[in-house]
Amino acid sequence: MSLSGSVEDLPLLEILQVVAFTQRTGYLAVKAPEGDAGIVFREGRVVAGYIWDVPPLAPETRTLPTEVQQDAIRGRITGVLQRLARLRNGEFVFNVAPETPTHVGSRDLGAETLEDGINPEGLMLDLARQLDEDRRESSAVLEASLAAPPPDPDEENVLHELVLQDIQGGPPVLLVDDEAEVRRRVGGELANAGFDVVEATDVRSGRAEARRLTEAGAPFVVVTDLGLPSLGGSNFRGGLEVAEFAASFEGSPKILLMAEAADERLRNKARRIGVSILALKPGLSKLDPLQYDADLRAFGRKLARDLVPRLMRRTAAAPAEPAPTPTAVSLSDEAARETAIQDALEELARHPEPDFVAFLLLRAARAFLSRAVLFLVKDDSLRGLAGFGPTDSGTSLDVLARELSVSLHEPSPFATAVAPGQLWSGPPPTNGPTQSLLERIGPLDVAETAVIPVRAQHETIAVLYGDAPDGQPLPALDPLAQFAERAGRALDEAFLARRSTAVPA
Repeated sequence: MSLSGSVEDLPLLEILQVVAFTQRTGYLAVKAPEGDAGIVFREGRVVAGYIWDVPPLAPETRTLPTEVQQDAIRGRITGVLQRLARLRNGEFVFNVAPETPTHVGSRDLGAETLEDGINPEGLMLDLARQLDEDRRESSAVLEASLAAPPPDPDEENVLHELVLQDIQGGPPVLLVDDEAEVRRRVGGELANAGFDVVEATDVRSGRAEARRLTEAGAPFVVVTDLGLPSLGGSNFRGGLEVAEFAASFEGSPKILLMAEAADERLRNKARRIGVSILALKPGLSKLDPLQYDADLRAFGRKLARDLVPRLMRRTAAAPAEPAPTPTAVSLSDEAARETAIQDALEELARHPEPDFVAFLLLRAARAFLSRAVLFLVKDDSLRGLAGFGPTDSGTSLDVLARELSVSLHEPSPFATAVAPGQLWSGPPPTNGPTQSLLERIGPLDVAETAVIPVRAQHETIAVLYGDAPDGQPLPALDPLAQFAERAGRALDEAFLARRSTAVPA
């Protein structure tokens, strides 16, 4: 039996399934752009494995007790498989052997072989679970990273410095939300960052806690949900009542208002009553408990590592405006596009944190697209996250984006791009989801549209839609699609790095 092909077409988990089912002895050799890797099987069980940048087992390890050696080898194999399960490009070949191989290519694995091996069935379940968790986390962090506009250019620290800032304690944070899961997850992330979290569940208790903290004389921060029932029960915008009450005190606290959606009217009202930051909290995934939990944790981390520290640098009397929108590059300026991609790649290399990926993707997109919307894949639809460019109504596309959705049930360029995870470009269809989207944001003189997927853990988690409203043809988009691919790999690598079972040196 011999099995060969591309890891794009047949990922590692599927290869493991085939070998485990047939209970074969042999080896899998992988050639990736980064280097070579291999896995050895004995009657379907995994007994050895290596990857390009992990040296052979240290000689001193071989003098340790057998049980300790076997644990070290098992850890190496687990780490290798975690990485190969996320491999996106490369070729593989599986060869059957009459006896357990001790060599794969030039690598001698004789001293790095498990006596009993690892059961592939349990291994596949564990790897699949990890990939699912990392996929949810990738989607969650993209949404959370654009929960609020970046800081003003004249603030002391730029965005990535704020995102990376580690908080060693801080003022009390009054968290007002009537949803227990939000208080648990968001409050937990704030507490883990060193903030003293005071919780309230409604307008009345929120105002009471705000008064108590004010009378105590210590500075504090208010984080309140917009959608609380009002005191009179006439609406579900009680968060504004909490904010207005807190802002009325002398030396009023800094205030962050959480909302699942926001229009210009809400933004303006929030500014008038003293809100410093309006942050868009997750809400679209409530029907999927696991995704909603991941979304809340990512949003909580965004608050703890970026937004609340940013609040500590401001006064409520001078709420910040969103950062100015960068000017789009002319679609005929090829040199500027090359520079934009190179700059984005260098920034991604310097700061590969998941929080930064969506920001960099949108920034790079401005060199290629006059108008764009970043969508998240949520169940069987796309949900708008952020955008830039002109609209028919004059409403900011960054604001309008959160109201946009695209069905994936109907054939469309979106469905075509999501399933295989490949760039689609061409004239806009005259009907279907693309035409419906154009009717929302304004067809203007669009002659060509494009959909670029962002993939993590072998699935499309987001797409970037773009067009040129002035009727110009779009430039070659391969460099932007390649950057989206690299951004997705950065997400893969970031969440793999968080896994506790690293490959031992």
